[in-house]
Amino acid sequence: MSTSPHQSPPQLPVDRAAIGAIGLLSLAVAGVLLVGQPSQKPVQSFSWANQIIGVDDAAFSLVFDAPMDWDSVVENLSIDPPLKGEVSWVGQRLAYTLTDLPEYGKQYTLKLSQAQTRPLSPRQAPQTLPDFTAEFQVRDRAFAYIGVRGEEQGRLVLFNLTTGKRLPLTPTDLVVTNFRPSADGRAIVFLAFAKNAPDGINQQQLYRVTTGHRVDNQEPEIPGLLELILDADRYENRQFALSAAAETLIVERINRQNPDTQGLWLISASGTIQSLGQQSDNFQLSPDGEVLAVSQPTGVTLLPLTSRPGPRVSFPNYEALLAFSRQDQRRKIMVRNNGDLTRSLMLITPNGQEREILRTGGFILRCEFEPRQEKFLYCIQAEAIDAEQTQIQPFLTLVNLATGNVIPLVALTDDRDVRMDVAPDGRTLLFDQVTAEPEIPVSPNAIPQGSLWLVNLPDFTQRRRTHALESPDNVAAGLDPQWLP
Repeated sequence: MSTSPHQSPPQLPVDRAAIGAIGLLSLAVAGVLLVGQPSQKPVQSFSWANQIIGVDDAAFSLVFDAPMDWDSVVENLSIDPPLKGEVSWVGQRLAYTLTDLPEYGKQYTLKLSQAQTRPLSPRQAPQTLPDFTAEFQVRDRAFAYIGVRGEEQGRLVLFNLTTGKRLPLTPTDLVVTNFRPSADGRAIVFLAFAKNAPDGINQQQLYRVTTGHRVDNQEPEIPGLLELILDADRYENRQFALSAAAETLIVERINRQNPDTQGLWLISASGTIQSLGQQSDNFQLSPDGEVLAVSQPTGVTLLPLTSRPGPRVSFPNYEALLAFSRQDQRRKIMVRNNGDLTRSLMLITPNGQEREILRTGGFILRCEFEPRQEKFLYCIQAEAIDAEQTQIQPFLTLVNLATGNVIPLVALTDDRDVRMDVAPDGRTLLFDQVTAEPEIPVSPNAIPQGSLWLVNLPDFTQRRRTHALESPDNVAAGLDPQWLP
């Protein structure tokens, strides 16, 4: 039988299947054009997911796999407990920059629900993403102190307030006299002398010890690993300063062959030691370790320590630099002697202007910026209670930088060397109180008895007329409490 040239050939089963598949594919493509590409993951990445952060972590990012309707994202993004911040975006990446410090010891939950994509074509409809939830946590609340009782006496002790655990870090045969946590909190630098040393404090050496404190997602070092930084063979090591955001060390040393030669030495992060040719027993490093403030009888001098040295800056008639701002270290708090039995608390602005905050006939011993906003200072002030000024009454105060108003917070014991430290997140403050025991003879190397007190601080990010202050809590027996960063 012949076939007509105008008659189509019969379709085989394979042909019919192919045509059907093409039809289904065409419908799928049309659906994508109308609805948009379905999302397999609502968020491609969250930079803080399951991370441990600190106050130096200022922002996180969310990366999406499709263009987003950012208004719907901002409206439906939440953090519990609340953590204030500002939102910005570019492309498919959202950045959240904190405007407050995260609270240590807390776990935060980030949630995003009902966020919608932004259609690329008028023929597309916005797509609602599946809910997204992730967590991150802030470092444990922890501080170090010098123990004064039992097995802790003379030792450096780490107290984790989040877990409630205490851990001595230094051996029993060393007596710690001074210490500073490193910039990341993984280690502590300290001065100590051997208990059996004949000259005691005159033979103290400079050490580094690991804390074992977990500061990020990396496995922490074993606590208590000891490293000698500086021996006391040729020089006496008197005191030191450690920069807050670097590993620069300044040590006051005295040559044993010539005790009249006292001076400051710089120890770099690489371990090189260099004499600065400066004499002082009152000095402080800037947070980045690039400026050294040296107090001398004629005033305070700021010395640059960078490889590109700048000019020295002098402040005649100033007694001391008390604090650098962490937000802008060009902003400083200093004490000026007015020559009329009064002292002024001075704010040095970033452009070098000097502004008097308050004037007092007493003493201004210590000050720290309130870290969350830096609109206030926490200070240790003191008033003389006898004509010879041999006895003083110190007290913890809150100073308003804008108005100069002073609010007394806590009366302290008669101790010029009282120490305080504001927590890195600004929520709490620690101070010590020495317990006087005049009936017991005290040797130069003896460790005084003392107690550590914790104060919950007002939240100045909340706009209230008044802020109640809770009574301090006695948290441990010890001296010189210092928070880990």
